[in-house]
Amino acid sequence: MLPLDNYNLLITVLVLLLHLILLLLAVLLGRHRKRPLSGGEILFCAVVPLFGPVCGLELIYAEEPDPELLRDRVMNPDPMRKSYTAPDPEAPSTAPMEEAFLISEPAVRREMMMKLLHDDPEKNVELLMIARFNDDPETAHYATATLTEYQRQTEMSLQQSQALLAKDPDSTANRLAYIHQMETYIASGLLEGHLLLRQRTLLEQEIAKVPAEDADLALGCLRCRNLLALGKAREASEAARELTRRYPGEEEPWLELMRVCVDSRDAQGLRAVGKELETAGVLWSYAGREKMDYFLKGST
Repeated sequence: MLPLDNYNLLITVLVLLLHLILLLLAVLLGRHRKRPLSGGEILFCAVVPLFGPVCGLELIYAEEPDPELLRDRVMNPDPMRKSYTAPDPEAPSTAPMEEAFLISEPAVRREMMMKLLHDDPEKNVELLMIARFNDDPETAHYATATLTEYQRQTEMSLQQSQALLAKDPDSTANRLAYIHQMETYIASGLLEGHLLLRQRTLLEQEIAKVPAEDADLALGCLRCRNLLALGKAREASEAARELTRRYPGEEEPWLELMRVCVDSRDAQGLRAVGKELETAGVLWSYAGREKMDYFLKGST
């Protein structure tokens, strides 16, 4: 039977011996795996008994971060974390204006209405469309008058672009500018029913006239969405499929193709797209991957 002092000494020696073995193991494994520990890391491992070398081994065997995933995380932060960040005090926010149109103070409504009138109407179309149905007659009148004037100016601008294009039908730059104006007008929400259908039909006709060599990915995606809105799901699917052949590594064509399948309720086609994506080698962004997961849930 060893005396108590000798027993404690033996335990201490064994712990230190194990500590040195683990420290040596961490240093050698780091060099072998081409992940050598730095001087500061070795010092930490040496100073902290047992736990230090264990931490060193954890660093050595830790997986290297995927550079593409790291880029996505930097460019597209986690939406849960992003929601807790403080808003930029200089960033414009429409929420207070929307709330102002719903409160019961007519003076506040009119003040906010005057502010909108002095700003660019194109930036505040949605707010103006809300305000035109306001209970306050003066607020509704100003909003309706502003929207009417904005719509008049937009249509005049479209007519000017159309006349400019008629003088030089071969100008791709003028045609693309005209297409962009029509796209903005359609997206404003001012058109409804037959007028909206007519504008979308004209948009499809103009897009079809753009030479194939000048039609980029953004224009192709616009055509897919416009065809889908016109109720031409088959043509939209063909256009999206053509985009996947031209841009196989881009996410936008595949998202458009999945959108067509979802809107046309083609579950079988959506499952087929999902299988294709397993080997397509698409470079997904964080937001694109979320949309893909959302679309593919409908196929299960």
